[in-house]
Amino acid sequence: MNKTWLVAKETYRREVKNWSFLLMIFAPFLVLVISFFFGMSSSSAFDTNTKVGIVSQNQNLTQSLKKTEDFDVYKSKAKVEKAYQAGDINGYVVVDNNAKKFTVTYYGTEKLDNDAKTELMRNLNVYQQALNLKNAKLSQKQLRSLSQKVKFTEKTSSKKLGASDEKNLKTATFWILIFVLYFLVQTYSTIMAQDIASEKGTKIMEMIFSSMPGGSYFDGKVLGIFMEILTQLLIYALMFSGFYYLAPHIDGVKETFTQIKPAVDQVLGQIISWGLVFVILGLILYIVYAAVCGAIVTKAEDANKAVQPLVYLTLLGLFSSMSLSNNPDGIFAMIMSYVPFLSSFLMPLRLIKGNASSLEAIISMIILAVFLLGSIWWIRKIYPSLILQTDDNGMWKNMKRALQGIKE
Repeated sequence: MNKTWLVAKETYRREVKNWSFLLMIFAPFLVLVISFFFGMSSSSAFDTNTKVGIVSQNQNLTQSLKKTEDFDVYKSKAKVEKAYQAGDINGYVVVDNNAKKFTVTYYGTEKLDNDAKTELMRNLNVYQQALNLKNAKLSQKQLRSLSQKVKFTEKTSSKKLGASDEKNLKTATFWILIFVLYFLVQTYSTIMAQDIASEKGTKIMEMIFSSMPGGSYFDGKVLGIFMEILTQLLIYALMFSGFYYLAPHIDGVKETFTQIKPAVDQVLGQIISWGLVFVILGLILYIVYAAVCGAIVTKAEDANKAVQPLVYLTLLGLFSSMSLSNNPDGIFAMIMSYVPFLSSFLMPLRLIKGNASSLEAIISMIILAVFLLGSIWWIRKIYPSLILQTDDNGMWKNMKRALQGIKE
């Protein structure tokens, strides 16, 4: 057991210290950050000189508009025209008013920005309404009548999500788990195969197998890769937790997050389900067979070719779950939900759609678990024979020779 743990630690250390591991984890976030900053810089480039000058003798109006980001106040028309000619502003507004009404004129090469126009008209309407009331010479009673507003009351009652909402959230949880399984298998099956293939046929492997059983060494390799997977998932979990607890305090994000938080909580609560069990078992199965794919080739550069059957199986499972999502009670979906390699994609779908019972899920899980344990037992026996072969006879001949060696 100690030697197995040493192999696992060495495999984990070598993979995690690789720059490709860090790039694999943080590349999506780097793309998002770079896109954000490019968007901000582009926005700032287009937003330069978007200020609009305003000239008005109404001090209350100019003070209100001065507090916004769209307007600069000038004391005279000559000064605002000079700023416009110098390119300091995009245009300018001249506001004239008498005892009865406001008159507004905008000067510029293009139309006034909609946001700036809305802000300007909102403020002008307030002061125009004040002039209208003043000129109407209404009594206090009439003013009070005009100031009546609609009474609006909200009465809400917290209630549990309906059946359709629960089903939609379960479906969302299923797709999250399925895509996690798909991308983890696609990524780590290649990593596992290349790691095994890089050691194939070396003198070091002969020395290692002379001091420890080949099956124990295989266990250590698989355990090391799984520790790498858990590290990646833990990093993502910590990032998500940080965002989950900081989002309610970030301006511009907290409003949206408050709206979706109940659904997020429901999804998080449903992550621990039958779907998670099938995803974990399916991931272990694919990684174990990826080790075989790496062991049957003679060159490390052939590892990607050897792992293609597993890639096709994951694609079959993913596309089958997509195409059968509207017909999970068909005979094809039912059969595939019991087949190892594919049951991790199909059985959770049938459970969510209500086309499979817990008993069927247990039977499918037992079949998957028994197949996985049998595969591990079988691979541990043939692994030394596979890894020590150096003849370039092709993948299938190497597998045949390994099986013959076990029989002998």
